Amino acid sequence: MTDLIKSRLNKNFKKQMHYLTLVFNDFFILALIFLFGALMFWYAQNIKKWPNNLWFYRPLLALIWTATLGIGHFATLFDRADEHFLFNQDNEMKAYFKPLYLHNMILPVVLIILVSGILLPFATMRAGFSIGGLIFIVIGLIISKNVQFKLIVRSFYFNKYDYYNTWLYLGINFLVLYFSFLGHYPNPIIYTTVAIAAWVGVDYLPQGKMFDWYKALDYEERRVDLLNNFYSMFTDVPDKKVRISRRKYLDFLIKTTDQTPNTFIYQRVLLRDPEYSNLLIRMILFAILLIACLQDAGWTIGTGALIIFLTLYQLIPLGTVYEHNMMYHVMPIPFASRGQALRKVLQKGMLLEWELISLAIIIFSPQKLEAFGGIIALFALTFLLLYFYLPSKIEQLFKKVRY
Repeated sequence: MTDLIKSRLNKNFKKQMHYLTLVFNDFFILALIFLFGALMFWYAQNIKKWPNNLWFYRPLLALIWTATLGIGHFATLFDRADEHFLFNQDNEMKAYFKPLYLHNMILPVVLIILVSGILLPFATMRAGFSIGGLIFIVIGLIISKNVQFKLIVRSFYFNKYDYYNTWLYLGINFLVLYFSFLGHYPNPIIYTTVAIAAWVGVDYLPQGKMFDWYKALDYEERRVDLLNNFYSMFTDVPDKKVRISRRKYLDFLIKTTDQTPNTFIYQRVLLRDPEYSNLLIRMILFAILLIACLQDAGWTIGTGALIIFLTLYQLIPLGTVYEHNMMYHVMPIPFASRGQALRKVLQKGMLLEWELISLAIIIFSPQKLEAFGGIIALFALTFLLLYFYLPSKIEQLFKKVRY
């Protein structure tokens, strides 16, 4: 079992390094440095103006630290075939999981230290924390993350009770953090003490003898899907499973009247296929976050123009989703007008993105007059992209399709 987990750890390391080198390329690193620098500049300039010890400071810190605990899942590295080949190895699972605790703690520890370091000026200067208190919080958070992983592993057995629920665990962690911050001076030692007690006590919880392979494998598949969804934002992931689901809250955007078959199905793909709907949502949120950090009309307009172009460029392949579907070609659908239908759907999506980015520029930019002029220029650029660039790219797209 030890050799098996070592082999899987090496294989997983090579796989993650392959994708991480594609994700953190030169352009993305520059974008991160730019975004992080803008955020830190805003943070350093505004922290001097904030008043001391407002009532929501400590609950906000407790919420941020609790959210940090929610990042990072326990990688079991199981394969679907394990339910057959390791089915009778329940007694050996403890040895299998032992190296995984250290492996899975690396990212959470780095993240906890990084977030705590960013929060240090605010916590010490405005919320009344001491340096020693922050050290106790970091120690308590690391222990709490380990407790979380222990509970997840114990929940993989057939127990009388289900020991782990993500939202319940994070809610309890928030309450313990918050109550340890009450009083004139926060006392993080209380939180660390509770975390240590939980870390010791979780080993005494009754554990079933039989391993629940179905539950463990489902957990691992969800974790891998989540990771692949992140990687798919930057590169093709062959192992990624696309799950198209209905989003009822977006049904009002799907028009059923005065629609051709092509426009109707392209609308559904844009709103329900996670590869395209999540792309559009992520790019809009990224643009709004960047505009909020920059707070300069010139930079935000340039950023908005770049993001609109990149979004449109990545949405164009949406038109080929059904090209290799046999039923799509059997049905009496006019293929000659599919380019026009695709252009119509993408125009609506991009105009929605322009509206939200323009609204963010007006809200966050202090130079309102320059922002208004920039929005007009941004609209002119969007118009050129949608009515000149997009038709030519769609024509090239359908010419490349091979049946």
